[in-house]
Amino acid sequence: MRTTPAPAPIPLSPADPGRRQRAQAAMRAAAAAWRADPAVGAILAELERFGAGAPLEGCPRLEALVTDTASAPAFAAAWCRQQAAALGREPLGLPAFRHAFDGTISTLLLARSGRAQLILHAREPGAATFGAVRFTDGVRFDAVLAGAAEARIVRRTVGPAAAQQPFHAEALALRPGARLALDLNQEALQLLATSRRLVTLRLHRFAADPTPSREHRLPDGALLHQSAGSIADSRREMMLALLGRMEVAQAAPLMAAMALEHGDASLRWQALRECLALDSAAGFRALVAVARRAGDPLAAPAGALRTQLVEAHPELLALETDPCRA
Repeated sequence: MRTTPAPAPIPLSPADPGRRQRAQAAMRAAAAAWRADPAVGAILAELERFGAGAPLEGCPRLEALVTDTASAPAFAAAWCRQQAAALGREPLGLPAFRHAFDGTISTLLLARSGRAQLILHAREPGAATFGAVRFTDGVRFDAVLAGAAEARIVRRTVGPAAAQQPFHAEALALRPGARLALDLNQEALQLLATSRRLVTLRLHRFAADPTPSREHRLPDGALLHQSAGSIADSRREMMLALLGRMEVAQAAPLMAAMALEHGDASLRWQALRECLALDSAAGFRALVAVARRAGDPLAAPAGALRTQLVEAHPELLALETDPCRA
């Protein structure tokens, strides 16, 4: 009896564009199937409401993910099963979700709507030390799914005691089932020692009109760095910096106008700095205008910078008496 030999297996070659396209199509289909699941769809609908500003207690399924001990593991396990099945069929596939890994921290964006994000977050084993603490304007809810870590929550001190002790810390042992609710404007979670990879389902919502993010030195509270609180303002800061590095002289009037707006203080200060570097006359006139504004949060630092510049360059005084002079 004659037998036909089995065909040789086709090697999985990353260089095969057709295979890669089929793999990604399969991963996109798996993501769509996960979103189409009624239980997942109900949570994503509540994420949309939460992202638009609804209170968490008005989104019961979403709230359960970050408060009880059963919902988050079941939700994450369903996602993992869907992805694992797709990868079993198409090993060259990549999850059709935004993801990143820097060697220590992994993030995978499950869903985003408005100001809210639902993220799978993982921290590799290891120890860390912190010389500073960073506060942003938003709220965050963490549901620990797996792993173990020793951590602390650093909080701003309120009242007269803040002058002597700007922050105080609460020690935490993070284990599966732990649930955290953080006001990120006043509280920051720091992982000090992770003994087993810590996996967390994280619900994050930015403030509607976020104040600048601030980084303070521990333990004295000195301000080390400040940046725009919103993504849109951060992009505008980057654009300002790029125009400055490219020495686009035509951008100076725009920078001066931005400095005089009533918007994000960090963005306005960046506009002032870039304008001064690009066109000292236009930048100095804008600086003086800001310094003379009653009630402007930048008036004091602008006045201090004006004094420093005049001491170093007395000729700038002519621009105050003759604002039309270039």
